[in-house]
Amino acid sequence: MCRNASMRRCGCERSATLETFAMSARPALSLRRADHADLPGLIACDVYAQAQEARRQELQHWVEQQSCFIALAGNESAGFVVLQQRAFFGHGFIPLVCVAEGHQRQGIGRFLLAQAERLCIGPKLFTSTNTSNIRAQGLFSRAGFVTSGRIENLDEADPELVYFKAIDPAG
Repeated sequence: MCRNASMRRCGCERSATLETFAMSARPALSLRRADHADLPGLIACDVYAQAQEARRQELQHWVEQQSCFIALAGNESAGFVVLQQRAFFGHGFIPLVCVAEGHQRQGIGRFLLAQAERLCIGPKLFTSTNTSNIRAQGLFSRAGFVTSGRIENLDEADPELVYFKAIDPAG
């Protein structure tokens, strides 16, 4: 399920190091910056991208901007997160976190958010989701994000909820 957010853009200015997250009875998760060869795996994770050309183009743009990070369970795409540095009023913003259907409810969403937090170069990290997306709201809450506002009129009859998390500069 995708945790959709607004679509502001900027390039990621901090390189990702390989991170591994051990999961019981599952292959270890690793995270790396996505590249062009990963686009089919990103699309496979994102049901919306499978149906919408505009989303596929957005994914390609984020890969080109080096702001998309892919989680791999072994050699399989398990999910991805997009982190845009200084994109939201000068602060970090996650416009999209997506976990492949077969990997949901296994902690991968929290792993992706934690990695985005680690990679964020500023003291504040924001994300958002529609009020109708209860699963994303729960994920953000479990990851320590707090509600920070509401934006009307982006999607008809489905306001956007903005979430915030303070980033510890000591890491």
